[in-house]
Amino acid sequence: MNLSMFDLVTSSNVVAYWLEQNVNRQPMLGETLFPYKREIGIRLDWIKGASNQPIALRLSAFDAKAIRRDREGIEQYTTKMPFFKESMYIDEDLRQQLNMLLQTSNKELINSILNRIFADQIKLINASLVSLERMRMEALTSGIITLASNGVSYKYDYAVPADQKKTATKSWSDASADIIKDINDIVTAMRAKGVDITRAICNNSVVNDIIKNTNIKNQIYVLAGGNITSISATKALNFIEQETGVVLYSYDNVYVDESGNATKYIPDDTIVFIPDGTLGETHMGVTPEESDLLNKAGSDVTMVNNGVAVTAYGTEDPVNVEMKVSMVALPSFERANEIVIFDTETE
Repeated sequence: MNLSMFDLVTSSNVVAYWLEQNVNRQPMLGETLFPYKREIGIRLDWIKGASNQPIALRLSAFDAKAIRRDREGIEQYTTKMPFFKESMYIDEDLRQQLNMLLQTSNKELINSILNRIFADQIKLINASLVSLERMRMEALTSGIITLASNGVSYKYDYAVPADQKKTATKSWSDASADIIKDINDIVTAMRAKGVDITRAICNNSVVNDIIKNTNIKNQIYVLAGGNITSISATKALNFIEQETGVVLYSYDNVYVDESGNATKYIPDDTIVFIPDGTLGETHMGVTPEESDLLNKAGSDVTMVNNGVAVTAYGTEDPVNVEMKVSMVALPSFERANEIVIFDTETE
């Protein structure tokens, strides 16, 4: 039986290659804070609740009917999740090489070309991961997700309380800023709301400000009289944890946006203070490819990564195999009331 590229470049083979390449992949930060959850359809319902601060019981007369308590600060949100879809053909040079090699039955060379084709095709699957992490990090660092491409735009506002979007009174890039006080003030204010802040997330721009801070250097090296020109990031962050109870994480990963610009998931001069546990969920809806084609005879659809549909189909003009990746996805942010987004620069 003579095989063609249509028999070899299939969605299941591409997904198998992606899984093989990612067998040791560590989860992105957003995947740990907003774990995946499958949904039916494209609509998303979630509950956004206030913190779990206890409220005193009301007094009552004996033999009186109990007063029903409302669920304090509970709001239900319903929204439509965005649809992502993109496709690509096999590179023309690789297609020609594969077609020629298929006439030779040289399995080693055929597999070599197939691996190059698959390495190209899985870029779309990797791009789906980028889109998900981008949404999660936008929600975390601004409380808002804004999407716009191909003439389609979405905006999702998670209504982080205005008094929990703060700006430093003195820029942390100023070596005399009282960073420890700023952090402790945030911890104290949130504790009064019933929220225990235990972690903070930023990128290296904030860490660099911390290790240059005069107050922190002097306190770490008080026995040396403060005559220290530099300290390590590890020592500085350990000191912050000791003084505030907050563990600070630096997340410096970047992605390439639609314009080809490298962009940080966490913006410079931003630090987000969060409690323990997950903050929401990454909801994966059902794409048209999954609902209409997955079990249809003659269709070639394979699911990966909790709801990303990979579809392959042959085209006659041009003669090629087109690979399409699609998903319906949106993070929920049930604990948006329990974070503080802090701008470390006054300007």
